[in-house]
Amino acid sequence: MSPQISTVYLANHSHTDLGFTDHQDVVFRQHLEFIDRAIELCEYTADAPDESRYRWVCEGTGVTERWFRQAGDKQVERFLACHQRGQIDVTAMQWNFTPSLAPEQMARSLYPVRWLREQFGVTISSAMQSDSNGISWMFADLLAEAGIDFLTMSVNPVRGGVPKPCPQAFWWEGPTGRRTLTWNGFHYLFARSNAKLGDWRYVDRFFPKFLQMLEEDTGYPWDFLYCQSTHPIRVDNGPPDIRMIDFVREWNEQGRTPRLEFSTPSLFRRVLAEHESTLPVMRGDWLDWWCDGIASSAFESGVNRESHNLLVAAETVASWASKDTHPAVPAERLAHVYELLSLYDEHTWGAFASVAAPDSVWSKGQWNYKASFAYRGSGETHDILARSARRLAGELADPGPEGRFNVGDLTPDEAYPAADTNDLLVVNTLPWEREVFVAEPELRGGAAPVGVLEAFFPRGVPWGGEKPPTPDRRKRLRLPAFGYVFADLDAPDVSDDLAASGQTIENEHYRVEVDPQTGGLRSLYDKRLDRELAGTYRGWRLGQLIYQQVDDSTPGYDAGSMTPGRDTINSGWDFSQVPNFGAWNTDVRFRHEVPTDVAVGIPVIEHGRVSISVQCSITGVRWARCTYWLDTRTRHLGIDWELDKEHVCDAEELFVAFPTALGEPTFRGDVNGVPFSPDDDQLPGTVRDWFPVRGWFDVSDGTAGVTVAPLDAPLVQLGGITTAKAAERLAPEAPAIMSWALNNHWMVNFKASQGGLIPLRYRLTTHEGSVHDAAAGRFAEEMHTPPIVLRDYSRTVADAERSYLALDDADVMVHAKESVTEDGGVILRIRSLVRESQAVRLDVSGYQPTEAHRVSVLETPIGDPVQVVDGAITLELRPAEMTAVLLRRSTGV
Repeated sequence: MSPQISTVYLANHSHTDLGFTDHQDVVFRQHLEFIDRAIELCEYTADAPDESRYRWVCEGTGVTERWFRQAGDKQVERFLACHQRGQIDVTAMQWNFTPSLAPEQMARSLYPVRWLREQFGVTISSAMQSDSNGISWMFADLLAEAGIDFLTMSVNPVRGGVPKPCPQAFWWEGPTGRRTLTWNGFHYLFARSNAKLGDWRYVDRFFPKFLQMLEEDTGYPWDFLYCQSTHPIRVDNGPPDIRMIDFVREWNEQGRTPRLEFSTPSLFRRVLAEHESTLPVMRGDWLDWWCDGIASSAFESGVNRESHNLLVAAETVASWASKDTHPAVPAERLAHVYELLSLYDEHTWGAFASVAAPDSVWSKGQWNYKASFAYRGSGETHDILARSARRLAGELADPGPEGRFNVGDLTPDEAYPAADTNDLLVVNTLPWEREVFVAEPELRGGAAPVGVLEAFFPRGVPWGGEKPPTPDRRKRLRLPAFGYVFADLDAPDVSDDLAASGQTIENEHYRVEVDPQTGGLRSLYDKRLDRELAGTYRGWRLGQLIYQQVDDSTPGYDAGSMTPGRDTINSGWDFSQVPNFGAWNTDVRFRHEVPTDVAVGIPVIEHGRVSISVQCSITGVRWARCTYWLDTRTRHLGIDWELDKEHVCDAEELFVAFPTALGEPTFRGDVNGVPFSPDDDQLPGTVRDWFPVRGWFDVSDGTAGVTVAPLDAPLVQLGGITTAKAAERLAPEAPAIMSWALNNHWMVNFKASQGGLIPLRYRLTTHEGSVHDAAAGRFAEEMHTPPIVLRDYSRTVADAERSYLALDDADVMVHAKESVTEDGGVILRIRSLVRESQAVRLDVSGYQPTEAHRVSVLETPIGDPVQVVDGAITLELRPAEMTAVLLRRSTGV
């Protein structure tokens, strides 16, 4: 038996769903009003006994920052008075996130913490994430580094699961070994909706059984319980509930047990302080079951993933420009764009009626607002990229006549009498030398000096031109690390390793054969390894499409229901069964459809590439087309699917299969920027049925392996199709990675269907032995980060190429950004690609630094200055660590 529960700590808050209950603009306004109302209730009870003083938790800084920016001085003064009395707590997470954030987004999401601390003196020492089934592992490190020493989680187990034991406190150890004290608590609705605290009609019926459950649980050692309290009628996006004030006061005055006490995460942290030395340590990613919903809007999710990478590239280029003038990109604008990308990755996808009423104004309005975060973020990212690149180019070269006069009808030769129009300015934002193919943008004679870069310009629109880049102007180039080169496209390019015959294409490294029956690959032969790596799984081939729906022979399947198949997969829940009221039907039978009408085209060799295309039909798709391609002398295979998707509201899934001809498989991948092994690197009770991919996933058998970098689709199932297995451990059927490209299984919030043109692009490479995390990481970064190409510039600087940074064989990724501090400078964000400690030497002489300081995730100094010796700095990195260095540099550099 556990001790009798003597105290229940109640944390009042409004769960923030950006949408779901109301249109997003309405929700933003509501939450600002909730803070105003909470201030009133705190002031009303300021003189009450301490346990009866109303307390309020501002769940996310995304709302709190907005409140401060619009509040008057008097209202701010009232807020801070409540805060200083311990009645209002501000927690550190910006929003309740999915695991879709890129590492830089995770860091930027904590920047409002610094602003609130410095501008208003707000104390922020705790974080909370509600509803979402998990939180990215890197936050265990980042929160600690940001001075956040406590995290509360209140998982909603519908269609998911909760790490056990629950509720419980433990030290959550991050990839680097840093630890954050964590409370794995009951569902955020527990106090009001389960225990019925606040409702005299039902509390005596429901509350005692939960107390008894805990007191009979030998694994629960505490004589207290911490739980969250929301409004019972408006459980999401709900206002403060004034009734709780009288309820808590009367309960305690009656001498009832346990005693009720208003609390906050920061106050509860003090309760746990006396026990922290005895708490267990748990290590691993808190993988989110709910990340499957990301694939309900595959096109927009792919757009947002691309923006993650391009914005980092844009910031890096901006950091190279001269600092004699204003910053290349204003910090306020960057913060806005990063928040747009993060708001798409926030956990609320749309309306609660998104599936029940997909064609309603309610559902369509909320989805269009949600999708706009991805589209607006993409447009802003491309503009920032173009402006940053052109600013750098303007310092290196003559930008042509567009800056001096209107070229009118001048020919390119007239407009550029002194320019070598065969030269391109090609930029590499990765911190290592690389070889790439670039296509020459159109020669515009300086007539388009603004707008999206030509190399990224969308074709097929009236103002974009119908022609692709000049086909005989595509060349293979060597790019310097973290820098630029002025390249001559007239230089000869040798591509004598390319060959094609029948349904086979090959280059120096691979021979690839298409299967005309399935549209997948019959062969992926690695010449260097002398090994066949394309396998089959259930008869399906590598690169093949598979369409899956619930078989109507499954017991309980109701073809006449409003959402056929969903209720069979999501077999319902019993809300009274805390903490696990979610349920999966693990006996679902599925039917599978494979491509029909497969037509394989004639292989084509041109401009350094050999390719072969496949067109086919498959259920749920009007048509599907795939191009398999190899570039000369490159060790990767491109697989580019394009689907014309039909809208299907019945539950459906679409996979792209990657079965291999390997032995017993071992899987490893990049999950949220951390090299990760399923099972070993995740908390118990977290999802094994699917995994979110940041950059790459690998399958190997110790002798060889295949690494897949999905550019658009972020979810994989490992070892075969594992939908709805609710597995406690990964049990692979085959050495296969299944890209879970599309699904619509959710019954609320996520889209009921998706249609139109959807690209699904993949890059594959192979390796000997087991995967090397750094090699896979570099491969994925190269596939996700295209070179930046500009033309119509005539070089004016002496150097035809330059690197701003160089690595000494370190296994790290680096990107640069302008510091948000008033003193300026350049921040180098350095992320280890491996799970081992390492010493990293960075030659930063290209920035001509006068001093260097290691800084936290919030850009605050850590320790002593870093010595700059011969233009280089040396750092010690923990396993999988992401750290930052601030460079101060001479003006004019």
